[in-house]
Amino acid sequence: MRRTSSPEYFHHVEHLKEQSQSKRTLWISLFITLFFTIVEVVGGILSNSLALLSDSMHMLSDVLALGLSMIAIYFASKKPTSNHTFGFLRLEIIAAFLNGLALIIISIGICYEGIMRMIHPQVVDVKLMLIISTIGLIVNIVLTIVLMRSLKGEDNINVQSALWHFIGDLLNSVGVIVAVAIIYFTGWILIDPILSILISIIIFRGGYKIVRNAWVILMERVPEGYNSDEIIADIKAFDGVIDVHEFHLWAITTEHNSISAHVVVDTLDGVRNYELINKISKMLEEKYKLGHSTLQIEHLQKNNLDDPYFDDIKKEVE
Repeated sequence: MRRTSSPEYFHHVEHLKEQSQSKRTLWISLFITLFFTIVEVVGGILSNSLALLSDSMHMLSDVLALGLSMIAIYFASKKPTSNHTFGFLRLEIIAAFLNGLALIIISIGICYEGIMRMIHPQVVDVKLMLIISTIGLIVNIVLTIVLMRSLKGEDNINVQSALWHFIGDLLNSVGVIVAVAIIYFTGWILIDPILSILISIIIFRGGYKIVRNAWVILMERVPEGYNSDEIIADIKAFDGVIDVHEFHLWAITTEHNSISAHVVVDTLDGVRNYELINKISKMLEEKYKLGHSTLQIEHLQKNNLDDPYFDDIKKEVE
């Protein structure tokens, strides 16, 4: 009976992620965040507190970021298609990049508004600030714990970006409480925008880290922890391997690394070369955890011997 061509028969690595824990975590975080965002917007307007308003805007970005992350995780769990042979894993990196970028933009906006408030101080309602910020602190502590536990079970860059959002919120809540105490005991209202500026710097750092990590994957740079020269040297160490070129090592998303290379061998023995490639693939998987490898066999006689690239190799063979 003739089998139809299908990735089910021939492809040994699935380009998808089943992340039920991450989905559940993000859904819980989304509903709690949406509720508290509404509370903070109302509280910030009534109390005229920049710290509360800045935190509410950050919480609103959390809602959008979590929604975007949910979409990314949904698509990441879908199987590859004939047009999307790598699946939809890269979407979660794009979502993380946008989330990090949102953090950076929000932090800059908060910093600017803080400077404006320092130039033009405004009176705030400290009692309402204290009530809202205390509730916010409890909510953000709970969400931070939930997300941290989720990351221990499943490594997901979108959960990581959400965690940074909530760490920023948690710090903002602490800052608001500190601001309330200082304003209540000293009457120094400038502490409200000053703390907002300090917190915006921390938020900026988190956003920058997420953008940088996502950018590395989008640019298909060699994943952190790998050394291309070392891997090439290990491949060349196999008996029968003359050279390695067209070497590429990249990540589709977190924990989904791929490697491809052309391996020049010294014999036309098909069986021997097949066994050699299998040994190299096994080494890559066991030593470097690179389970998705694409290695192409090349023989020196099959290449254009006039190509200057092979001059040194030909000398070694001779």
